[in-house]
Amino acid sequence: MLTVSKMANVVKKEHTQKKVTIRQIAAVANVSLSTVSRALRNDPRANRETRERILKISREMDYYPDSLAKGLRQNKTYTIGIIFNDLNNPFYSEILGVIGERLNKTNYSMLISYSHYDVEQERANIMTMLSKRVDGIIISPIDDESENIELLDKNHIEYVLIDCYPYAGNRNYVYSEHGKGATLATEYLVSRGHENILLLTGPPERCMVSHFIKGYASALKKHKIKLKKDLIVHAQDLSIDSGYQRFKEILTGGIDVNGPEDFTAVVTISDLLAIGIYKVANELGFRIPDDYSIIGYDNIELTSVLSPPLTTIHQPRKRIGTESLAMLIHNIEHEERELKKLAFPPYLVRRGSVRAINR
Repeated sequence: MLTVSKMANVVKKEHTQKKVTIRQIAAVANVSLSTVSRALRNDPRANRETRERILKISREMDYYPDSLAKGLRQNKTYTIGIIFNDLNNPFYSEILGVIGERLNKTNYSMLISYSHYDVEQERANIMTMLSKRVDGIIISPIDDESENIELLDKNHIEYVLIDCYPYAGNRNYVYSEHGKGATLATEYLVSRGHENILLLTGPPERCMVSHFIKGYASALKKHKIKLKKDLIVHAQDLSIDSGYQRFKEILTGGIDVNGPEDFTAVVTISDLLAIGIYKVANELGFRIPDDYSIIGYDNIELTSVLSPPLTTIHQPRKRIGTESLAMLIHNIEHEERELKKLAFPPYLVRRGSVRAINR
């Protein structure tokens, strides 16, 4: 006589090329289809011992629910689209990690793509997500005023913007106040005696760059320090290599800064750009902070182990990931759509890359 476990293995072997159904589980367990259904849903009406026995059988038979069929019945795919600019940047990868951890506790999965800060690639990613019928999208847009974001609006899909302050008032977003971050960094340098401060930022068309420049300019104005436009330098992208290339050009006269003697400190819009400056220091032999004080932005894990450890502005990456996902899931699952705007204040993390100088 076959035991339940052996019967489950027989059925499993007979259907190696087919998906196991709840009807087959019911036959092995000798219960009704409705009992199996309740057990697999963890319905409290199901008898505890019976539920545990059915769950054990389903595991032995390698059963998995047909989420596609369920989604078609409910007009949902239980899939979230993630479109980030650069997954090589720890800022984005750490946010993605938090989102992934949270999704593991739900019925949702995610599709991931990245845009490389390219408008056409961003549009292609959005079209792919729409064609896959994702239930919603979390996106770090290149520009929130672009036709790409309008495409999301036209298709009536739920989405949440991160890392970008939208000019349109009817959009959900989770944002770190980049302008305030630039102000904090600049004011800290001023408090340490620096007046000639280079701003190494990203391409001017990026969503956060204009806010960062305004924060930097506001801090200088507050302390009655003249803004020198040639001390605002745009890197090609937010990467270590771009920070290295741009700062090396500054020191070797490759771009229009009067000379490296014209500034004593640097505020960067990304920790990765700051790390690029460290790379130039190792190559050309100048010292941080003795020759130049450096402040980064993001507070990624690597910054604390640099030599000297990098003073930086902290962005709450875990909260950005957690809140953006919660906001999106809420609007997917509730008929009453919630319009929510979250702006987190960054804060300064003091380490060893800034020194005080005499005015």
